[in-house]
Amino acid sequence: MKPLSTSDLQQMLDDFEAQGVGAGRAAIARPKTLAAASPLSPLGQMLSTPSLHDIAVLEDALSCISSDVPRGMGSIIGSDGLPTSDYWLGMVWAIRRYAGEAGKEPVRKWSQKSPRYLDGAGFEDAWNQYDPHHPNPVTIGSVFMLAKACGWQASSFVTSPLPNPSTNRFHLLDRTAIMAIHPIQWRVKGLLPTTGIAAIFGPSGSGKSFLTKDLGASIALGQNWFGHRTSACDVTYVMLEGEGGLRSRVEAWEAHNGKSLPPGFCALAQPFRLTEGQDVEDLAAVLPKGGVVIVDTLNRAAPGMDENSSQDMGRILAGMKRLQEVTSGLVLVVHHTGKDASKGLRGHSSLPAALDGAIEVERTAAGRSWSAAKVKDGEDGKAVAFQLHRIVLGTDADGDEISSCAVGPDTGAIFRKPEPSGKSQKAALSSIRRLLGTSVWLGQGGCGPQTQCIKVADAIVGVAAALITVAVSKQRNRARTLVQDLIASGYLQSSTDSSEEAWLWQ
Repeated sequence: MKPLSTSDLQQMLDDFEAQGVGAGRAAIARPKTLAAASPLSPLGQMLSTPSLHDIAVLEDALSCISSDVPRGMGSIIGSDGLPTSDYWLGMVWAIRRYAGEAGKEPVRKWSQKSPRYLDGAGFEDAWNQYDPHHPNPVTIGSVFMLAKACGWQASSFVTSPLPNPSTNRFHLLDRTAIMAIHPIQWRVKGLLPTTGIAAIFGPSGSGKSFLTKDLGASIALGQNWFGHRTSACDVTYVMLEGEGGLRSRVEAWEAHNGKSLPPGFCALAQPFRLTEGQDVEDLAAVLPKGGVVIVDTLNRAAPGMDENSSQDMGRILAGMKRLQEVTSGLVLVVHHTGKDASKGLRGHSSLPAALDGAIEVERTAAGRSWSAAKVKDGEDGKAVAFQLHRIVLGTDADGDEISSCAVGPDTGAIFRKPEPSGKSQKAALSSIRRLLGTSVWLGQGGCGPQTQCIKVADAIVGVAAALITVAVSKQRNRARTLVQDLIASGYLQSSTDSSEEAWLWQ
């Protein structure tokens, strides 16, 4: 490719403006090394769906550009204002930014012309790694500039009227327009939206998988779930852990609820990876539109990924969002908490930030409960107690019982002491319950032999760590006061062992 001088690029931009190529929907963004002669509308911000004519112009431009180049890092025009030699990834991202799904097949077909295109997985990964919030995105203007440098003649192709490039793409909403916006649509009222991505998370052994299956069956039936109204739809459960127990869990649910699992509830027990574009596309092809797909668990759906890496979590989120986009429904993943359960979802902070809803499951000495950890336009934080009922299904060939569990309300919770009313005490008690739920200590300090307990000193440290709004120098004293108040109020029990070590339990 013949290098272009700054004057060549400047002339190219002037030609593009004069011809109107990319105006409105795709006005050309000038390289920083060139002075802007006149204001242009922002590049790649799709004001409307590209027309057939727009796509035809794009395909014509692509026909002049070789796809047999290295993958690159996502740029087409370098910082020196000249085309790079490894522009393939930049082309994919620029076209997705400009045309959305309408540009996928044109750029895929263009990519397939290269012997470097071995299968669809690499292309799908590149397509799904596109970041719509990138602070310095590659734009369609660079695509047309590269095409021009490769000999593309745009003037003969631009024949249809083009929108006025001075039209502002931003529209202010007055009260009438605001009130015309449709309110949020609920799949589970007050908890999960009809469309989006969400999570149910909790530590191992908390009962989150049983709870999730019960939720899925309730949605498929359109019946209330713990007092929350559901809107019926098809539900697909992607079971990536404990596949062998699927039948017994279904039988236990049916026996406990006195009804058959609805035909709208289906399961998938084959390997599936959210980070593989082809897996996502293949699964989406068999899923009902507008339904709920549950992925249990996120870890098994992203093998080899580092959940704490922003890049790897970005790939996971891209797969979730793509699955949601294609199905036009709700993608619900089952996930674990980290070593410190008080910090919520395991992994990079971009995960909870991207969710449209989240339900946290806890298991403490007081029992199991779930709460709304994140709700858009709804109330969160209220804990709902539940229990796992052991259901005997029969006996095996050796005469041993075959059993599983089914979810139900914890009716005994109504006789327990009400939760503390103070915000600080609530937070402190919640932190201590998490510590108790993961404690390996049993029967210390005079509590029951099977009762989980922790050292009072460890409880104070755990509560202090959660007091992020309190000055560091005062956290320990404040935590000690809160623990003492919870003991004095009867929320916790405490005693010492023979070595005078103080222990705590519920």
